[in-house]
Amino acid sequence: MKGVPEKLRRIADEHLVSKGIEQTVEPIPILDQAFQEEVGKRTREKTKAAEIEHAIRHHLDINFDVDPELYASFAEAIEEILREFKDNWKVIRQKLEELRQKIANSEKEENTYGLHRRKQTPFFRIFRKEIFDGQELNDDQIGQMIDLTKQTTELLETELQLKGFWDNIPARNKLRASPQELLLSPAFFDLPNVVRKRGEIISRVMETAERNNDSLTLGD
Repeated sequence: MKGVPEKLRRIADEHLVSKGIEQTVEPIPILDQAFQEEVGKRTREKTKAAEIEHAIRHHLDINFDVDPELYASFAEAIEEILREFKDNWKVIRQKLEELRQKIANSEKEENTYGLHRRKQTPFFRIFRKEIFDGQELNDDQIGQMIDLTKQTTELLETELQLKGFWDNIPARNKLRASPQELLLSPAFFDLPNVVRKRGEIISRVMETAERNNDSLTLGD
């Protein structure tokens, strides 16, 4: 399935699992201290590269829903490496190993702008991607994204306390209306793409909130 978009790959994987088809060779966890030692047992550069790639993709599939923007960027990096260094397996292996280290270190990322890493940074990345098309932000823009993120997660934390929230259609509809009011408020209305993409932004916020429900409600 190389070249297939991550979303379609996950859907295919879920379908196979639902049919009782299980993966027989579990990838080595990329955060495992023995990872490099295990890969080093392979003799061919192509085999080493393939094992690192497989393990990274597996890690991204497992964690994608927690922080879609972050893990999508890592998935794009894999494709870029394979495309840029096509068939140069030694360099591909080296670049994939560098990417693995970057992914491992992302858990220790220093600059979260004071935001809670699991509870708030996924929404910050969504807003930056959708509103500013992922471009570099100046200090004022970063401040606006931090403010929008904090206000959004405060709304989510409050509403998600309702027992059985995600099965309650009226409650979900009410919550969808709250981020829209926030996006269209004077503080954020003039930001690029807010009006045009508000529906998509709200949908992504709701999807990410559902996947991160425990982080938002339990504060883990």
